[in-house]
Amino acid sequence: MESGSQVASSRYSNLRKSFQLAIRSLLTAFSKEDVDRAFSGFSDAERDSLYHMFVHVVKSLHTNIEEEFDSICRETEVETILDRVDQLIEEQNLDVLSAENRTNIGDVKEKISRVKKEEIHYLANLIEKAEERNNAMRARIELLKKRQDLSATKDAVEKVLLQYPSFEQQMCRVILP
Repeated sequence: MESGSQVASSRYSNLRKSFQLAIRSLLTAFSKEDVDRAFSGFSDAERDSLYHMFVHVVKSLHTNIEEEFDSICRETEVETILDRVDQLIEEQNLDVLSAENRTNIGDVKEKISRVKKEEIHYLANLIEKAEERNNAMRARIELLKKRQDLSATKDAVEKVLLQYPSFEQQMCRVILP
């Protein structure tokens, strides 16, 4: 990347080249044919002399204008001003980028925080539902165990009663006096 002075020098150089191109195109807009048409009453030798004098005047004028332009630029410190303008533009661009990054970072933090909270809430709901299902399953298992225990007890009692039919009668006397 170019340094500030190189950019300013480049800007000044571009300004100077643009100025030179502008005055060159203005001062060379009058061709030999234009001189011949403008001074058609003169002889060819006179027209050639006028054209050479015109070219000499244009060159001298061009040089004087360029020198005056350079002098004015030095006096008004155009190169230094262009350098400062470029620095200000660069600083402003950096400030804008920095401010955008701060805003973006703040927005990102806020969004991440919100998403994490929503995720925690969702997971907490899942855990709560899973605990409810687990509790329901435990209760059902306990009920099935009790039924199985009762069924096993009933089967054992029936087995005893089948083997000892008199036992049932004796139990009934003890329970029902």
